[in-house]
Amino acid sequence: MTSDAVRRIEVKELGPEDIELIRQIDRSEYIDTLYTVKDGRLHANSVEIDVPQWDAEGHGEHSSARRITEFRPVVDGGAVLLGAFIDDLLAGIAIVDPSFEGTTAWFAFLHVSRAYRRRGVASALWAAGEEVANNAEATSMYVSATSSGSAVGFYISRGCQLADPPHPALLAKEPEDIHLICPVT
Repeated sequence: MTSDAVRRIEVKELGPEDIELIRQIDRSEYIDTLYTVKDGRLHANSVEIDVPQWDAEGHGEHSSARRITEFRPVVDGGAVLLGAFIDDLLAGIAIVDPSFEGTTAWFAFLHVSRAYRRRGVASALWAAGEEVANNAEATSMYVSATSSGSAVGFYISRGCQLADPPHPALLAKEPEDIHLICPVT
C-alpha cells in the first residue's frame, strides 16, 4: 500500500536550463556515520558532523554554484535531469547519464531537501533513474556516493554493491566517495 506522502510525489524530466533548481535544494544534515572502503569491504566510522546548506553566494567546494558548474556539462552532454515535486514544490533532484560507458548508466547526482527526506522522494528519483537507464538498454548503473551512512544505506537498499574495480575517472574525481554498481532492474 502506498502512503499519502508517496502518492503526492511527481517526478518530471526537466530541461537543461533547469539545472539552476539545484540552488533550491537544502542539503543540510547531521551525519553520525561515514563509510570507508578497506580491503574491498565497507567499514562504518562514528562521526558527529553538521553539514550546512550549500553556500548560496560563493563558488567554493560546498556551494550550489559549484554543483551547477560541475553538472551542467553532464546534462548538456545528454544526461537526464529529474525533479521530484510534492505539492508543486521541488523536493529533490537527480541526474542520470544513461549512456555513460558501454551498457553502464551513471546515477551522477541525487539530493533531496531536508524537509522531504524519508518520504519516498529518493526512491521515486531512483526508480525514474532506473527507467531512464532501462530505456537506454543499460544493464547496470554506477553510483559514486557520498560516504554518509544515509547515502550508502540508501544505495545498498537499492541493491548496489561495491564496484570492483571502481571507475578510474570517477574514483580520481571523488576518492572519498563510496563507488557502487547496481544491476538495472
